[in-house]
Parts: sequence; C-alpha cells; structure tokens
Amino acid sequence: MSGCRATVAAAALVLAGLLCPAQALAAHTIVPPRRLDAVDVPYPVGAQGDATVTLVVVLDAAGTVQEVTVRDGAPPFAAAASAGVKGWRFAPATRDDDPIPSRIVAKVTFHAPVVVPAKREPIAPAPAASSAPPPPVEVTVQGEREEPSTIHIPGSESQFVAGAFGDPFKVVEALPGMAPWLSGLPYYYVRGSPPESVGYFIDGIRVPLLFHVGPGPSTISPTLVDSVDLFPGAYPARYGRYAGAVIAGETTPPETDHWHGDFSARLYDANALVEAPFDDHQGTVMAAGRYAYTGPLISLIVPNYSLGYWDYQFRASHTVGDAGTLSLFAFGAHDELHYYGQPSFNVEYHRVDLRYDHKTPKGHVRVAFTYNYDSTLTALETDNGTGANAALKGPGWRLRAETEEHVTDTALVRAGADVGATAYSTDQYPPIDGFSGVHGPHTDVEGGAYGDVVWRPSRSIEIVPGFRFDGYRTRGETAWAPQPRLAARVRVLPNVVWLSSFGTAHQEPTEEVLVPAKIPSPIDQASQTNYQFSEGAEVRLPSSLRFRVSGFYNRLLATHILGTDQADVGTTAGLEVFVRRDFTERLGGFFSYTLSRTVGTVDGVTERVDWDRTHVASLVLGYNLGHQWRVGARVFVESGRPYEPVCVQGCGGPHPISESVAGDLPVFWRLDLRLEKRWTFAGSRWLGATLECFNVFDRAEPVGDEYVAGRGVRIDYQSAIILPSIGVEGGL
Repeated sequence: MSGCRATVAAAALVLAGLLCPAQALAAHTIVPPRRLDAVDVPYPVGAQGDATVTLVVVLDAAGTVQEVTVRDGAPPFAAAASAGVKGWRFAPATRDDDPIPSRIVAKVTFHAPVVVPAKREPIAPAPAASSAPPPPVEVTVQGEREEPSTIHIPGSESQFVAGAFGDPFKVVEALPGMAPWLSGLPYYYVRGSPPESVGYFIDGIRVPLLFHVGPGPSTISPTLVDSVDLFPGAYPARYGRYAGAVIAGETTPPETDHWHGDFSARLYDANALVEAPFDDHQGTVMAAGRYAYTGPLISLIVPNYSLGYWDYQFRASHTVGDAGTLSLFAFGAHDELHYYGQPSFNVEYHRVDLRYDHKTPKGHVRVAFTYNYDSTLTALETDNGTGANAALKGPGWRLRAETEEHVTDTALVRAGADVGATAYSTDQYPPIDGFSGVHGPHTDVEGGAYGDVVWRPSRSIEIVPGFRFDGYRTRGETAWAPQPRLAARVRVLPNVVWLSSFGTAHQEPTEEVLVPAKIPSPIDQASQTNYQFSEGAEVRLPSSLRFRVSGFYNRLLATHILGTDQADVGTTAGLEVFVRRDFTERLGGFFSYTLSRTVGTVDGVTERVDWDRTHVASLVLGYNLGHQWRVGARVFVESGRPYEPVCVQGCGGPHPISESVAGDLPVFWRLDLRLEKRWTFAGSRWLGATLECFNVFDRAEPVGDEYVAGRGVRIDYQSAIILPSIGVEGGL
C-alpha cells in the first residue's frame, strides 16, 4: 500500500502590506497570517524521489489564497504544489488588529511514498489528518515602516497603474502634491517646489536624472527597484541638499538562492536583467540594461523632435565573515533630445559605488565610497532651434558612513556623515538680468552629518526628532546649513492616526536638477532654505479603504540671487486628500487631490508664480478580471496656470493690452488605459503581454498665451503627446 505526504517547511513573509527593508523598524503591530487547515499536498502520480518546491502565495485581507506563483521547483512537483496550496486556508495577517493583504514564501517538501511488500499484512491506515493539529507554518514578518512625511505605493503594485508602464518610480506622478511640468514629461513640481529643487536618490546615492526623457521610464531596471518613497517635505535627516522634495528608491537585495532573469520589449525600448549566485551561494552577480529605439515612432508623433536613451546596472556582492557583505554597484544612463536637429537636452551620468554592510546584533552599519561623473546640458527652445544653454560637467567622489541601531526596545538611532568633491570643468547658465551665468572650472567641496531617533514610547506614539548639518564650498563661497527636523505619528482613536512634520531643507546652486527646455529662474542661482510644515490625519474606513488628509505650508527664502545681495520669498499652502484601496483587492486603486496656492514676493510685490495650479487630481483604478487578466485606468485633471496677456503683434500707438485681463489657462485632462495578461509556468517561469496607452484621446495641454491687437488673447498648446505601447515581458 503506497502512501504520500507533503511536509510544509519554513515560510517567510516577503511583503506584509508594504515592504521596506532599509527601514526595518515596525511602526505598527503586525501579526502574520496563520494557517488553519491540515490538508496535505498529495504526492504527484508518476513522480519519483524527493523534491522541494518554493512558492509565492498572495493572500487577501480575508486570508483567502488569491495567487500562487512558483519561484523554484521542477515538474511534476511544481504543478502539484501550486494546485494543493490553492486550497489552503489562513487566518489573515493583521496590522494593529486590522486584517491586511499579505504575501508569503512557502516551501513544500515531497517525500517519495514507501512501497510496502505485497506478502506483508496490510498496515492499518494512519489517523485522519483532520484529527491532528494544523501543521505549523513559521512566518517571519518585516513590517513596513512609513515615515510620517511620506506617502508610499509599493513597487509590487506599480505594474497596475495605467500610464506608468510598469515603472515603480512613475507612480509618484499620481500622488498628492505632484504636478508635472508638462503632461508626459517626468519633471514635477512638488508642493510648489520646482523640478530644479527635487532631489533623486538610489540607495542613498544622488543622481541628476531619475527618469528618461520622452516616454520617461526610470533610469533603473524596474525589477531592481524594491521600494520607492516620495517625501514631499520635511524628509528624513538621511537625505539633504535639496530645498524641495526628495524621491528615493532602494534596490532589491541580492538573490542568493538561485539564478533568475526577466525581460520586456515595447514599441520604443527593451530591457533585460539577469542575476546568478556563485561561490556556493556566497556571492551574486547581476547585470541589467535598457535601450531605446524611439526614432521612427517619435518622428510620427512629434516630427520636429528626435530622442534616444539607454541605461545599465551591474552589481556584484559577496558575504564577508558571518555578518558582512561587500558589494560593487555600478549604474548609469544617457539621454538626448534634439529639436529641429539641434541638441535640446543631453544628460549622461555614471555611478560606481563600493560598499560594505555589516549586521550588528541590533542594527547595521554601512561604509561606502562612490565615484560619480555627470554631464548635463539643457537648452531653451526657439521656433527654429535652441537658445542659450545650461550645462554642468565634471567627475566627483563621495565617502559616506551610516548606521541604524536599536539602542532600546523603543528607540532606533539613525546617523551618518559624508564628505565629497566635484571638479566642474563646465559650469554654465543662461544669462539673466546682466548675470553672465558662466563660471570657470572649479572644485566644489561639501560635507555633512545627520542623526535622528525613531522613538516609540508606546504602541500608539512615534516621535522622530532629527538634525542635519551641511557645509559647502561652492564657486569659491562658503555656506553652512543647520537643518532641524521633527515628525510624529500618534494613534488618537483605534482607526485614526494623527501625522505631523516640520523641517528645514537647504540647497546650493550647483545641486539643481536641470530640466529640458524649461525657462530658467534667477532663484535657481541662489542659496535656498525652505521651511516646511505639514499636519494631517489617516483614517481606516470599511471595505479596506484608507483615507488621508494633510494640510501643508512651505516658506522658501532665496538669498544671494545671481551672486548679489538680492533676496526673495516664496510661500506655498495647500490641502491634500488621498484615498487608497490595495491593488490586491479585486477592485483597487487610489484617488489623490491637491488644492494649493504658490506665490512669490519680489521687491515687495506678491503674485502667483507662473507654474501655480490650484487644483490637481488623479484617479487610478485597477480591476482583476480573473485568470490573470487585469485592466486599469487613470484620469488626470489639473486647472490652468495663471497668465498675463503679452502683446506680440500690432502694438504700435496706445498699448492695447488693457483690453484684456489676466486669467487662468483652460483646464487640462487626460486618460490613460492598460490591459494585461499573464501566464505562469513550472519553475517560476512567466510570460506577460500588455496593451497600454498614455493620453488615449491625444489631448494637448495649454501652456501659454499671446495677445494680438484686434484679435484678443490666443491660447498656445503644446504638441499633443500620445504614447501607445504594446509590450511583451517574461521571467524565470
């Protein structure tokens, strides 16, 4: 009589709600899912020997298995394990006693059945499995710790946002406080701060460009992105040197269990990644890259433009002793945009980061050295080509050290310091108000130190005091920037959390991010300090909904504008609303809305800035059609920017501009759609197909105005940007 039994081995929870391994202190009390049944997975018919299959199991907020993916295992064991696990029942994971979706990694071990000789007496059957307690499933939880000053969409859900083309970083465009410079271009105003004041970080490494120009995928392989954080203000002390916001990403940890890879190909670019262990799984090596073949498509959509881009990533890591890891991470990107055959935007950057990570009993330490090379150029567009250039070029280096340590059961200390230098061979900016904008070759030196404490005196209270101090020697001038910060999260009711943050942020001129074809502002060539305040609340609602409302106020002080004693003040105040339902639900998505006003005071005169938009809203929905079909949509709406008519024709004699008054440009909206189908196969192999379109109705965005005598005001529109995409992707 043959028998069979599948033994469930250890399982590790990879995602519990949201995952951020770089910030491992749990701000919530999280309880992992618990298996309720005792049903064994039958040994597959016709199979031989023992085998182990690793599965990724997605559970909804009711504890029901929604999806099973084979990570490792050979047929027929993989198919048997996948089919059997779909029948398991769980008590759901909870966060502060509220059921939440979760994802576990489970290993199912098969043992070959024992064949009993025919001449022996039959052996009595074993007791029914239902009479025994459920086999244990050991689950380790890493809780997502969100900073009080951030709103976060996990990288695992980014593929469901229409118009983002499966890119984790592109999702930030739909979050509160965000307004694109132009629809379709990945440069954003964040709570009134211009794109030049928004900093980009990968693993704590600053980069001048996070998104490729044109279709705008990020310059890092999507598979390599583990988490993305948008800090619209009062960001943690770890980040600095930008007066506006910070967009920070962390890469996935090395996969040492087995080799894996994936690829995708779309109408305008293709990318691939492969990672493999070596030295008996003590080390890994990873390589990835993307290349755009945009020429033919762009020439059809916007004939006067041509563009191209590529990027690469390489990582090698190896364990050192029992608690250390030595890694080399090299990555870079290139972008170029031509208008009427002349360069309008040309950016190339490279980073080589050598780091050592060491785990301590209650935290970890990182020491790293980074070599960087940047070459950036942007030019103002004219009707027949490009105008004055803004350019930065030069190699540099940075040495940094950082640590996180649980000093008590209720306090996590985070601290770090860095020093670096950049030798600019080119430092050029368009002339403004008599300022030449051209600096000779020079070397900038900067350094700083920071520290904060994540203190949880009780389950309901989290307080994060912090301080950062930066020093600069830029363009022959010295500047010092003390920057205090304070954030808090307090649970005032079982389903209501109060959020508060305050911080100062500082930026020197050579830290700016250049934006293609954007008209420069004198503020860019100034020392800037921004005082940022935010108060809000998050409420848990029925049907797995979460509601967040925040009020914010920023006050920007710009000094030594264009190297003079001139100073300006800018203020932004607003209200943000964010409603979210996890994409792991059959119908998931989020709604974001920002009501704000940004004004500037120059020479005692206060008026709205030209990029101010009173209303900005996004509605993102995704629906699981079943059988691994998904459909998604995004609607983006923004009110018009302010304008003052300028006479361009027939302006002789009495100026006719008085015939018209200032106003707002028309409202702009667009619709993005996405349809996806996936197939999964044994051995963790999968294949997917997507049909996606950005700006389905080919809407053109109003960007300005001009006044013609006798004709009145005419609104100018940018060339409509519509990006259709048919893609194929897969992995193993």
